[in-house]
Amino acid sequence: MSEKALTKALLRRHPEYENRLKHWQFLRASYDGGREWFDENLFRYWKEGDDEFEQRKDRAYRFNHSREVVDLINKYLFRAEIARGRDNVSQSVIRFWMQSTKDGMDIDYFMRHVSKEASVMGRIYIVVDSTNSGSIPVSVADVKKQGIRNYAYIVSPIDILDISFDENDQLNWILIRETWRDDKDFEESTGDVQERLRLWTRTGWKLFQISEHKQGNTIPVNAIVTSLDEAKYTVVMLGEGTHGLGRVPVIVHDHVEHYSDYFAPSLINDIAYQDRAVANYLSNLDAIIQDQTFSQLAIPAQALMPGEEEQTKDKLIEMGTKRIFLYNAEAGVAPQFLSPDPKQVDVIITAIRQVINEIYHSVGMAGERTKQDNSMGIDNSSGVAKAYDFERINALLSTKAHSLESAEQAIVELVMLWNSEEVPEDADRSKWVKYATTFDVRGLADEFDIAAKLQKVSAPAIARRIQMGQLVEKMLPVVSEEIREEIEEELEEWPPEPVDEVLDPSDDTMADPEDSGVPTQGSVQPEKLGGTDTSEEAE
Repeated sequence: MSEKALTKALLRRHPEYENRLKHWQFLRASYDGGREWFDENLFRYWKEGDDEFEQRKDRAYRFNHSREVVDLINKYLFRAEIARGRDNVSQSVIRFWMQSTKDGMDIDYFMRHVSKEASVMGRIYIVVDSTNSGSIPVSVADVKKQGIRNYAYIVSPIDILDISFDENDQLNWILIRETWRDDKDFEESTGDVQERLRLWTRTGWKLFQISEHKQGNTIPVNAIVTSLDEAKYTVVMLGEGTHGLGRVPVIVHDHVEHYSDYFAPSLINDIAYQDRAVANYLSNLDAIIQDQTFSQLAIPAQALMPGEEEQTKDKLIEMGTKRIFLYNAEAGVAPQFLSPDPKQVDVIITAIRQVINEIYHSVGMAGERTKQDNSMGIDNSSGVAKAYDFERINALLSTKAHSLESAEQAIVELVMLWNSEEVPEDADRSKWVKYATTFDVRGLADEFDIAAKLQKVSAPAIARRIQMGQLVEKMLPVVSEEIREEIEEELEEWPPEPVDEVLDPSDDTMADPEDSGVPTQGSVQPEKLGGTDTSEEAE
């Protein structure tokens, strides 16, 4: 490929990513928050001047509902234990679970981060890489000697420039934007943050850097995100390598499974826009409060002496007024203070409460909010409504858990390939990683209580067996396959049939109470007493 053609290919961006770039950047900013969020998302109303708008922006505040929803879902999702079968995977996978990221974080931390990022962006990309810069090591000794290990990292769709799929929806190649800072040497480094492009294929990778054609300066961060004229830039290949995996070591992960090859809806796909509306309503409410506190003074124009308009105006402002409205005093109207209609406040507050309620109700978390807001008491909606909310969030968590389970199983498979280990086509991947399938709020104490009540009312054996299976699953979420199979075999025979022995009075084989050693009513056995022996033998 010629240099011109290579430059053109590297600078292009897939149309699907180009069209959704602004939306993804908004989702990212909505979750991250910060004061800079208001620069792009606080809207000016038509009668507002520049100074008033800047002052209102400085006073603006926001409760980040987008972050709250994402973090709550993550909290619920990872309350349940994740079963990872250490007996069913190789040592290379176990080492990866212990250090899954480049900075040494374990798999639990990494998957929590994966879940959060997928909830925010909808679709993310997980790259499984190796610290080995050359070919795959052929022995475990080489791995230990060279300190080679695998690690994974997340790529946002904002940093995906182009991608290709085959007829089976498997990756042919993917082009990723990376940021790099020249800071290795304290004295000689420039400290500039630059962009690089990494191309992953089924056989290897290549790393490129783009600079201006004449000046030779590297392009700054976010330059590649926008369209660039390839005629003005030149490409330099910084490095390349092979991996021999036979596939692209990148996993496409969705918040929930989606049919499109290029995007997936996020958890806050609509919530982020509702969140923005709430922030703007609150800012408008703040403006009304400011106008109520510092009402506008209306005075006759004749009150300003000729040549003293500015001086008189300054004195009036010092009296605590914000603005002055002049009118003709010929009608005989006395000076007065003008302020907004208080009814506007009620309209805005009602709209804020309604939007916030819709935000949490849309994901089944209405119980996380109170009836109207956090200061007005707990939500007293019916039990049926709360049950439907639970079913909604339980379905969401189950679907998201299934998506995370598939992603982690794919990660395990790539780690095995990186370590030259064979992956059987018929391998039961649920033995590697298994996420919870239900997310009810019952704990172990609740399950034991239910088991006791089922026994007390003589519930059918099949009902007690199913309930006991759920109890065992919560009590022993991570056990070996052999122990799990043994438990399942014993559950098939549980509960045991009750044995009721009915004593027949006419049966001669019945034991005489006097011969049984059991004291009858009114009899005393001195040897069983802790006091003095009163029997004749004792005398």
